[in-house]
Amino acid sequence: MEDSREASSRDDRKVMSIPQGSSHADLTLDDWINKFGRIYGKRHEKHTTEYMIARLVEEVAELVDPMESQDIEKISPNLADVFSWVCSISYKLNLDLSSLAWKKYGGNAPRPTWSTPSSASQPALSQFSQPNKLGEWQDFISKLYRAENARITPMNALIAMMKDVGDLAMLHRKRASQDQVTSKIAAILAWTLTISQLLKLDLSGVVFAKYDDHCPVCKKQICDTDICHPFSTIFVSFGESVSDEEKYVVLDTFASFGYRALVDPTSELRATKDLSSSLDLINNSDAACVLLSAAGQRSPESAQYKQVFETLACYSILSKGNVFVFAKDTSKGLPAFLSSAFESEKITVTAYTDSKHLKASLQARLEMLNSVRGK
Repeated sequence: MEDSREASSRDDRKVMSIPQGSSHADLTLDDWINKFGRIYGKRHEKHTTEYMIARLVEEVAELVDPMESQDIEKISPNLADVFSWVCSISYKLNLDLSSLAWKKYGGNAPRPTWSTPSSASQPALSQFSQPNKLGEWQDFISKLYRAENARITPMNALIAMMKDVGDLAMLHRKRASQDQVTSKIAAILAWTLTISQLLKLDLSGVVFAKYDDHCPVCKKQICDTDICHPFSTIFVSFGESVSDEEKYVVLDTFASFGYRALVDPTSELRATKDLSSSLDLINNSDAACVLLSAAGQRSPESAQYKQVFETLACYSILSKGNVFVFAKDTSKGLPAFLSSAFESEKITVTAYTDSKHLKASLQARLEMLNSVRGK
């Protein structure tokens, strides 16, 4: 059941784009949240908050290598991605992040246990009013933690942010109170601003350089393709009746496009370890291709159940535009069951007649993906 925090109405949220002649420096934190809500809102309606937090975890992890090498050219777009997911999660949960962050940092701001700033080095909060623009938030957080920031490196700040991101995932999984969840989101925002300041980056400019007013992949102002997330690794599952030639066609086609295939070696569902094996492979993939057993072919029920489970898991974990399901006959049997029973999930099974037709269909799908992504 969807968390009530996710189900809150957003009818009162404005859909905004950057006005002609205005600068990214003029955008408030609320403006940025609404901008990412407008660009990605349709895509994220299909995603759970758990999925979005998992993507935030990925983006934070991708900062580690460039941070170690201090590669600013790679840090900047990755930092923009972190900020975009903070905004998207805030939009998904219908949070007033600006007010929540001010409530946390504008009063008795939390400080690390090792910090004992002197009154001389610590600015009085009475000096500040609630920030509005993103640049003002960066200036506020940098001055508020001036003494602490003098003693830490950008990598220290990243490690601290990683802890808060992990805490956010745990708190949401355990259905903790909204105050606890939102406090962690505010903390991740503060660390994003801190890292930007330590690296002498203007976060507003860094984000605008990558996202402008569009999705950087499909270049649309409203991204609803659900295929903009690129992939390099694909989960592959073959039904009992799939021929060796058809298997070769699938694997060869993906290899020709430069994708690495993770093939499920088990064909039947006999124990919970088989479920775990499939889930591990799917979780380590960016896309999936499932070839269902042909209708009318005699195959063990345990094999059919496994393919139902794997198909649903792929649609639950991966972007729907990156899931390909094929069958020789889609009018009956397992393909018809998946298409009809899970019609609301938009599970579609593509029919093919032989290995040549399968190859042509798969190539067309992959070429279409590359076209949308501008490859």
